[in-house]
Amino acid sequence: MTHLDTPVGLSKHRVEALTDGIFAVAMTLLVIELKVPDRAGMELSNLAQAIADLVPTFIAWIISFFVLGIFWFSHHRLFHHLRAVDATLVWLNVLYLSFVSLMPFCSALAGRFPEVLFSQLFYSANMILLAAIGLTKSRYVFRHSELWSAPVTLGFYRAARFRTSGLIVVALTAVGFAMLVPGAGNSAFLLMIPIGILSRRVERQAGR
Repeated sequence: MTHLDTPVGLSKHRVEALTDGIFAVAMTLLVIELKVPDRAGMELSNLAQAIADLVPTFIAWIISFFVLGIFWFSHHRLFHHLRAVDATLVWLNVLYLSFVSLMPFCSALAGRFPEVLFSQLFYSANMILLAAIGLTKSRYVFRHSELWSAPVTLGFYRAARFRTSGLIVVALTAVGFAMLVPGAGNSAFLLMIPIGILSRRVERQAGR
């Protein structure tokens, strides 16, 4: 009997259920800041301007929503390889979810005060902490094969590490952008598109 056939640890399904629930709530709460302009006291001719004023909030929402989607998908792929979890992984995941739950606040702050450097620092700091804990989870799973139901390949781990490390770099770049052009910091997160494409290449090359 191999170590993969030996019962070990705790059920992963409770962790997955909690994670899915918190991601769902956090991603839903992001949209609350996109409030319909108040009709009272506003001329209808100014509606377009009122909507235009929401552009920074809309940008913060869409970036936060899709970055959370990336984090959720990464978690889903990682846990697909597991048959069980242990106490360390559970608490790493709880810490990870604490920063997921903070994302609606960070997004609202960045949307309301896009020109203030502190709001970008706060937003990027939360992204960096999320990514750092995600990186730690991936490393922990890769090094604990007794938790696996299917092997975590070197290519999978390297690709996850590349994406997550890339997000840390992007979050730092966003602060730099915000220092140069107030309000433009979140545009740096568009770099996650080429990083995602390159990570798939990293995974393929490691698998050869």
